[in-house]
Amino acid sequence: MGYEVYNRVFATAYALLGTSALVVVASAPFLAVLLFTPVAVTWPLLVLTAPFLGPAVAAAHAVFAAGTSDVLRGFARGWRSHGRRAALVSGAAAGVVVVLAVDARAAWGTPLGAVAIPVLAVLGLLTAVTALVTLTGLVERPDVPVVRLARACLFLALRRAHFSAVSLVVLWVLAAAVAAMPVPVLALLTGPALYVVWVGSRATLRPVRAVEEPEPAAR
Repeated sequence: MGYEVYNRVFATAYALLGTSALVVVASAPFLAVLLFTPVAVTWPLLVLTAPFLGPAVAAAHAVFAAGTSDVLRGFARGWRSHGRRAALVSGAAAGVVVVLAVDARAAWGTPLGAVAIPVLAVLGLLTAVTALVTLTGLVERPDVPVVRLARACLFLALRRAHFSAVSLVVLWVLAAAVAAMPVPVLALLTGPALYVVWVGSRATLRPVRAVEEPEPAAR
């Protein structure tokens, strides 16, 4: 029993650390712009490289869903299977967030801003959580078209807002930690943070996942 527990803990730690490294490598263009350039000036490059995030996150979720110790092969399979649609999701989400940010900047300091900016902030958060849940949905339901899946994920993210809130908090903590110590945090905490997001998103998608689960055979 003790050996099995030790082996399971080691395998879990290996999977999370391996996933951290692979996500960082797969999203390297985005991270390079984010960490090594003045974002206030180079934000167009940040938008252009945002599609790299989607395939990396979807591939990580594929590793978690498979529960395999072969992290590299599982990540590569997930990236190949879901990369194109995941890039569309992350690219579209980045575009929406940029539009909302530009609108908020234009409304800043105006009488309309007191009303418009909170609304735009909420829309930005909804865009982020919808994209996160949709990236998990791509892995769970690859048969569903992206637009249809995104609409369902928006509804479910609102319906199960507590899971969405946990995912956002975890990513906020990860971002704050990366700002303080980029290299060790990205290497050690990316995988665990994405695992928490995956668990919450998978729970959010339970009604959608239940559609494909076969009914128990009658006895």
